Amino acid sequence: MENADRELILKVSRSNIMLKRLYDEHVALESTLTRFQNRKFLTPQEEVEEKKLKKKKLMGVDLMMSIVYGHSTI
Repeated sequence: MENADRELILKVSRSNIMLKRLYDEHVALESTLTRFQNRKFLTPQEEVEEKKLKKKKLMGVDLMMSIVYGHSTI
């Protein structure tokens, strides 16, 4: 996620609880994925879990961006 998008999300999340929750979840997913990426080897189950988390994170980003850009037209 670009810094400008992150700043906009943080600004809008002050007045949008759903966006705040999505952003908090995004940060938690980033942390978990970083732990996976720092490992030299993943088990097949961990690889599946990593892919699920990446998809969930991407869906969250898409939803956050739709909220932000829908909100910013005000």
